[in-house]
Amino acid sequence: MLIRHNGAMNWQWTDWATLIVDALTGAAIIFAVWQLMFHSRQMHRDLESLYVQRYWELMDRRSIGWVTEDKTAPEDLPVIRAYLQLCEDEIELRKRGRVTDSTWAFWAVAIRDQCSQEPYAAALSDLPEEDLPSLRGLLAGEAEPLTWSKARRKLHGL
Repeated sequence: MLIRHNGAMNWQWTDWATLIVDALTGAAIIFAVWQLMFHSRQMHRDLESLYVQRYWELMDRRSIGWVTEDKTAPEDLPVIRAYLQLCEDEIELRKRGRVTDSTWAFWAVAIRDQCSQEPYAAALSDLPEEDLPSLRGLLAGEAEPLTWSKARRKLHGL
């Protein structure tokens, strides 16, 4: 409590204690928010790692002819379609704010590049138009799937 004595304000020890407690409370709140953002970012990274693992599992299932001579075989079609579905899933995750900005910058370029090449482009064109709408939109040049503001992205660890 501040006490006025002859027009001057004097600080009591309780005023200093209150100020210190308020400062520590503010610091604790800032630290807690930072921890939540860090935890959220780590959860995003774990999910992204899972999708990278799924990608490499698919690539490991390609036929030897596709790997060594760039010639696909009929048994490669399920791998190609699974990859297209994986891309659709990744785009949907981005729309929902589950993929970080830095990862999305890489994934978006990789998806566009790989899906515009054979045999992926042919497999996609063979599917009905209503299949894989998010992937088709990305390949057609639609804007960023995630429409959140930068502040919201930062708050969610993106």
